[in-house]
Amino acid sequence: MNEEKARERVDELRDYYTHLATYVAVNLFLIILNLVTSPGPLWFIYPLLGWGIGIAIHTAEVFWTGPDWEERKIQELTGLKQTQDDIQRLSERTENLITILSSVHWEQIDPELMETRENLEATKQKIVRLKDQRDSRSHAEVAEQIEKLEAFVTSSKFDFYEMAAREKESKN
Repeated sequence: MNEEKARERVDELRDYYTHLATYVAVNLFLIILNLVTSPGPLWFIYPLLGWGIGIAIHTAEVFWTGPDWEERKIQELTGLKQTQDDIQRLSERTENLITILSSVHWEQIDPELMETRENLEATKQKIVRLKDQRDSRSHAEVAEQIEKLEAFVTSSKFDFYEMAAREKESKN
């Protein structure tokens, strides 16, 4: 939820609680007025019930069927929530790969492997665009790129390069 939506939600809640407080205060006044002036017929019930229906509707709008409900339903129906979860997982996987790949000095081992690092940085930028929903078409492409990078990191070739990097560092 961005700041603008959060402010709108706070305003909506403030308006609701103001409405509720006014309802309680006015109806307490009417109850006291009714009991003090004419203890026989209890006429305060009519405005209490009439306004109570309005409060019930307002409560339902604010807490059950308001904009948040609409947003959740839209996300559910469009699969956007699942996509956002996927993007979060991709982001975590990319960060893990960056951590692993940053531990090796690629340029000292094999200059061609710099491309792998550049691909990883490009993938990270695509994930940022996906999070901002600027480029939702590349979701599959990003996932595929991460799969390739993970395959490389778990391959024996990577183990060889990592071992070579350690040897080179121990010589220095």
